[in-house]
Amino acid sequence: MGKVISLLSHKYQKAAEVGFQEWRRLFEPVANFDRHTRWADLPDELMVFLCEENPESQFSFYDLIMRSLGLGTGHDFEKQPFERLTLLMNAYFFIMDQARFECMRRLGWLERIPRKGQAIIEVIMESEHYDYPTLLETPEPTPAHPAYLDYLTITLDLERSVLIRRSFPEAIRRFKAELAGKKSGKRKESTWKSCW
Repeated sequence: MGKVISLLSHKYQKAAEVGFQEWRRLFEPVANFDRHTRWADLPDELMVFLCEENPESQFSFYDLIMRSLGLGTGHDFEKQPFERLTLLMNAYFFIMDQARFECMRRLGWLERIPRKGQAIIEVIMESEHYDYPTLLETPEPTPAHPAYLDYLTITLDLERSVLIRRSFPEAIRRFKAELAGKKSGKRKESTWKSCW
């Protein structure tokens, strides 16, 4: 059993070395990346960048997924055969949700997020996370969540999932504002956005 665990650990280590290659180049001044890196380990500034819906953040996720799985770079993501692309898109949506749930957790809107204890690389490498029931898995909100009372009145899991995800833009806006308040206007605009 020890060999199986060490082989799996070695697989994750190799995937992290390759998968985080571009993230290390662009983001290393603000974060370290290895096989144990979890969403909770990343600084607020990086979380804001990753959670915003823009081509740069999307490409950063594409690149992480493609490199980790040994399928090329982010530039190759949309060139994949249909069946593989479907799985890759599910991976993208899942890890994007994970990052956004982490922002909500930091705001106090969620107690826990699915797979919170797992490293980012492990989540990417374990394709069972990309089946539809797992993709729809949604953490319960805390009373601080703006839609908490609405959540309590809904009984269907799918509707609860939609309700929580519908608040992503507001969570990102508030998280960004909270971060700006902490920095009290002294923070320079991120330099990594122009690197893509």
